[in-house]
Amino acid sequence: MINRFLETYGFDGCKGFLLSLFPSFKYGVAGQTLSVSAILGFISSLLGISAFLIPVMFVAIVIETWTGIKASKKQGIPFESYRFSRCVIKVFIWVSLFFMFHSFAMDMQTHDDWVHVAGFYFFEILQVATMMYFVIEYSTSILENLAVLDGKPKEALVVAFGAMFDNFIQKMKGGHK
Repeated sequence: MINRFLETYGFDGCKGFLLSLFPSFKYGVAGQTLSVSAILGFISSLLGISAFLIPVMFVAIVIETWTGIKASKKQGIPFESYRFSRCVIKVFIWVSLFFMFHSFAMDMQTHDDWVHVAGFYFFEILQVATMMYFVIEYSTSILENLAVLDGKPKEALVVAFGAMFDNFIQKMKGGHK
């Protein structure tokens, strides 16, 4: 009966339906898919960051590191392990902040009095603000590295971006002209 029902939708029975629902099994990558899902789920739960943001943050860290290495080479500064360990320390601090704020928020959520509710919202807001700060800091660092790669002063793109942002704010204040 189930096979007949599934066939009305073009599936070759239960197996065809399941392979359509879980195509990673069809291509032999179910283990990798389950591993990545479990890792992202664990990190997301631990840090309170959506599973979508984790790879985005990872990409930002990789781009910042890669452009930093390229910019250093352009400036004639050799790659040294201590410079790379600075990157690791920065990532560790960011992850620690996300973990700390999320942990405090989750602890506050277990109580229902107004102080704990206010504490929960405080730490949730603090975590979101920290996420935004992460984006700003890594974007700034990437812009600095790109400026060096373009042969410009380190602050050139950051200053240009800041001027564009200020111009946008001024236009918003004054309305559209």
